[in-house]
This record gives sequence, C-alpha cells and structure tokens, in this order.
Amino acid sequence: MNLVLSSLFGVIIFIGKAMIAPPYDKVVSIFIQATVLNLAYLATGLNGSVLTGLVSALLTASVRPATALVTFTFSALYGVLVGTLNRLLRVIVDGHAVKPRLVASSTASSFIVGSLSAYVSISMGLIPYSEVLVAAMMLLGLAQGAASGYMSGYIWEKYLIKYS
Repeated sequence: MNLVLSSLFGVIIFIGKAMIAPPYDKVVSIFIQATVLNLAYLATGLNGSVLTGLVSALLTASVRPATALVTFTFSALYGVLVGTLNRLLRVIVDGHAVKPRLVASSTASSFIVGSLSAYVSISMGLIPYSEVLVAAMMLLGLAQGAASGYMSGYIWEKYLIKYS
C-alpha cells in the first residue's frame, strides 16, 4: 500500500512540475512538491516521502533528458530531506501533525534544496546569475516551504487523519 500511495503522490508532483518549463517550474511547484512530500511522510512515514521523491524524480528526469541527472538528484534529495527532517523534528505526536514543526521542517528542506539547486543551475548556465533573481528565488522558496508545512498539517488534521 505504501508503494501505491507513494507512486500516486509522485505522479501528482510530476504533473505539477510538467506544466511549467524548468527552471521556472520551481516558482510554483515547490509548494505542491513540499506539501505532497509532507503528506506522504504523515501517511506512511519516512519511506513514504523517500519513495515519493524517487518516483517524482524518475518521472521528471524522464521528460528532461538534458538535465536528467540534476533533476533526478534534487528531486530525490528533496524527498529524503523532507522525510529525514520530519523524523528528526518529530512532526507526528500521537498520530497528530505538529504544525510548527512541519513548517520548520518544510522551510528548512526547501531552503537547503533550493540553495543547492540555484547554485548548480547558475553554475551550469541554466539560469543567469542575478542577485535580485537569486534573492527572489530564496524568498519564494522559504515562503512556499513554510506555507506547504502549514497546509500539509491542516490537510492531515482536517481530512486525512481519520484514514491513518
């Protein structure tokens, strides 16, 4: 069941990323990706977010052959990082999501992966270096990470906890 749910979550992330050309997809898809990875963790534990990250990484890399290795690496890393930080921060207590911890975990994961991704994208010449662009990307990433942590906690508590 975990594999099925993680695959479904991975497809949701892929669809969100496939609608917009890289690297601009990150402006919108971080919120979707982080929310879904958090929900995968809440529903199935560490393996859920890792498997979801791997499924979305494989799907996204398959349609972006020019940047397949980078795409796969950062998508998979995001899943691993979300799951690991969620576990370290103990975002689940007695089956309930602790929203402030989810927000912190999601924000940190988004900042770490976003910073690394921006650095690599600029180094590879995929996006031009601009202090304003980098600052905007970092701020949007932080905001989307925080919002996704809150939203995933809200969705879990309001709609999904009864199915766990």
